[in-house]
Amino acid sequence: MFPQRSSEVYRTPVTHQPPPALELATSLEYPNLNVADLNARLENLSPRLHDCWDSIAVNEHNHYALATNRREGRHWWGMFFGYERSQVNHMTVDNADFKLQAEHTVNIVRYAENNVLLVALGDTRLQAWSTYSKVRNPQHPYCLFLVGESSAHPTPISQLSVFKADPRRAVSGSADGTLNVWDLSGADLVSSYHSRSAHTDKMTALATPSASADRFVTCDRGGCARLWDVRAAAPSSTCLYADSSHLLSFTTAAWAAPTELQGDNYVYLGDYDGKVHTLDIRVPRKLAESREYFTKGHVSQLLINGHYLAAMSNLPAAVKVVDVQANHEVIYTHQDTHSRLTDAVWSDDSTLITIGHGRKMVTHSIK
Repeated sequence: MFPQRSSEVYRTPVTHQPPPALELATSLEYPNLNVADLNARLENLSPRLHDCWDSIAVNEHNHYALATNRREGRHWWGMFFGYERSQVNHMTVDNADFKLQAEHTVNIVRYAENNVLLVALGDTRLQAWSTYSKVRNPQHPYCLFLVGESSAHPTPISQLSVFKADPRRAVSGSADGTLNVWDLSGADLVSSYHSRSAHTDKMTALATPSASADRFVTCDRGGCARLWDVRAAAPSSTCLYADSSHLLSFTTAAWAAPTELQGDNYVYLGDYDGKVHTLDIRVPRKLAESREYFTKGHVSQLLINGHYLAAMSNLPAAVKVVDVQANHEVIYTHQDTHSRLTDAVWSDDSTLITIGHGRKMVTHSIK
């Protein structure tokens, strides 16, 4: 046993007299060397556009909604903003038409009707916000008012799509296979169609058609795609494709625009190998066509704009636009778009806007 007097060597010097914890954070004489100093530093919770730009949406009036998140440290949280088209190239906190800070991450934003914004939060909630009303505030018509809120998913919503043919209806999905079809025609957010186990594997994407509001398609990482009909009395689906070879893993989906030859029957599916597959819902369990879009990276998102199909990849991030009516001729490419590409919208017939982490926003002019 050491002599008792040896403990005197390790005593705190009498000259060590740090200030109280709140003052310690700004003290230069006592540098940050202990947990008390770290805890004394107040977290910066001021409204701001965070580094992670995760979701973007645009309505028919060219008004944009943007979701940004703080994804560092132990506490993640986010904000969503609204901007006019003229403000898109210089978005700031001060020039936003509306903004709201959330206690959790804001995973997805999608416009339903022109003045109704659907917001999927990281705590599984789906919210519907009214964004514009001259009756409620004639001086500042852009103002937020909560229309409805629901926690119908057991896990955070990873997919959210609005039916273009009926903007008062939307469908949401989570990775655990839960599906909900939402009705906003009343004064609340109501789930009119619910399925707890849409897929046996992780659900990765869903897509809605532009010409109708009664069907949608889902797919999973196990190579399965299913067609759903919301007019059915009970949730049910038809298998469009099931990969028996276990070589395909779907990542994203898009419903093709109607044409004179195919009608409203084509669906595009992206996979982890950089390929885009075409499905005809009239001929289930068979791929109509498969094309390689990216030699590196997986297809992270597909967006339809008339006869243009925008395909985006991650690892590395890249953008490719093809003309599907010209035998999928590539008309635009862009490499190393972001460090991680998260979302995209068509702002007009020939302009694609992508957002992500790193290089936050990129505008792609097709013509």
